[in-house]
Amino acid sequence: MTAKGVILFTATVGALLLCSCAKNEDTGSLTESQQEQSDFPRCIVGEWKCQETPLDNSELYSGYLSLIIRSDGNYLMYDAEAGNPCLKGTIETDSNDLDLIFVDDSGVDFAPPAGWENMSKRQEIGYFADAYTLKLTYTDNNNSVTLVFDAVNAPNEVKN
Repeated sequence: MTAKGVILFTATVGALLLCSCAKNEDTGSLTESQQEQSDFPRCIVGEWKCQETPLDNSELYSGYLSLIIRSDGNYLMYDAEAGNPCLKGTIETDSNDLDLIFVDDSGVDFAPPAGWENMSKRQEIGYFADAYTLKLTYTDNNNSVTLVFDAVNAPNEVKN
């Protein structure tokens, strides 16, 4: 194995251990609000940059999007080129922890990204996350558009 391969392997294993989406097992002494916060998937927290095109539609352009998700569930999706917010609010988890519920409660202009135009202000969004990638899938009448975000602070070996 090359030195680059060893570094990539070590970084991947370390990141997976640190960025697990596992829940806090000892929640008996926490308040209900604290328990809800402990259930929030930690692996989606961070700063993300969207890839140029969604997985399902190469004709749409989404490379201008950036996404910031905080550990308290607050998020901001914005147009990094123009500086305008697209969506802003809070993220909740559904009862099965399979989807995220994006709630836009900001009161600013509601401007969903390309392919998500019919999104409501409280929308269930499918997701997959690992240490370096976040995939968010919006589904509307059996049509889906998956935006793929890369972690801003991912090692260069992973980005390329």
